[in-house]
Amino acid sequence: YFISSTRLGQDNVLKARVFHDRYSNRLEAFADARYAKSLVNANFPSVYDDSSIGATLEWANVALAGHELRLALSYKEDKHQDSNPADPKIAPKNYRDVTTSIAAEDQITLGADWRLRLGLSHDRRDAKEVYQWPTGATSATNGVAELVRSLGGAGNEAYAVAAHKTRFPTIKDRYSARMGAALPNPDLKPESANHLELGLRGAPWAGASGQAALFYSRITDLMQSVYVAAPLNTCGQGSRQCAQMQNVGKARHMGLELALQQQLVRGLSASAAYTYLARRNLSDEAVLLTDTPRQRLFAALQWAPSDAWELRATLEAEQGRRVAFADGKNNTWRDLAGFGVAGLKAT
Repeated sequence: YFISSTRLGQDNVLKARVFHDRYSNRLEAFADARYAKSLVNANFPSVYDDSSIGATLEWANVALAGHELRLALSYKEDKHQDSNPADPKIAPKNYRDVTTSIAAEDQITLGADWRLRLGLSHDRRDAKEVYQWPTGATSATNGVAELVRSLGGAGNEAYAVAAHKTRFPTIKDRYSARMGAALPNPDLKPESANHLELGLRGAPWAGASGQAALFYSRITDLMQSVYVAAPLNTCGQGSRQCAQMQNVGKARHMGLELALQQQLVRGLSASAAYTYLARRNLSDEAVLLTDTPRQRLFAALQWAPSDAWELRATLEAEQGRRVAFADGKNNTWRDLAGFGVAGLKAT
């Protein structure tokens, strides 16, 4: 990748970023417990060759008193190829998405204690190559307004945000058959959300920084994986259902987020973050919302005994996750038990 920042006179800064990422993967499956007999079919072995290339150009200007103007242009091309080298009759499947964006933002100083941030963007995704399906494109206009009030020193402030956001479905969302366990959905639409957030952030006491926020979102065309009826054996031996990414309608998300970081002594710090999320399907309550926990906690303790070493202990815990699941008895979801994961890392 390449990153640059160039000052143009006293009032202008030009930033550029160019990147290229590549990811290759081969997945093998075996037909016996000793891994002696390879499973060879339409799905295995599975070879992926993915790449992403893009660039962003950002211009910032502070010539107007009380204003910090920014204009950004971005381009990103994502490629995905999957193939099965064990069967030359199966041609490689090629996919290519191009995403472009133009965005403008103004940070406005309203007074000694007040700031206003206004932003607007127009984004477009073109499906340039999609294996056996027709190509197409989608676009969206997004915006954000944030009002911030300073609460004195130490960077303490209160803020309110209103935003309209759009999430485009990825190549995987639209076309993945999940090793024969799902049906692609090339007609999957973007989901959009109107979002409100109220919060506090800053340094509540010496050595600490934190944030607390309440949020509320109304979502249209929510995307999630659901199970649908399918002909016998479509997604595995004896199966009558297949998973598929679908737009399930309108939804409401609301909850709170809390985060705190504390420097305990020199070289030793602790942090914790907690999220509570309540979701509701406003279009059809019989379609349950999945793949997110109701409560999630993350905590970490970090110690640097010297300049050369750093030790980190972490704890992740969650409760209230529901997932799409077909058990052959017309059940299409399952509630998971809460769990926690502890980790240790030395670098």
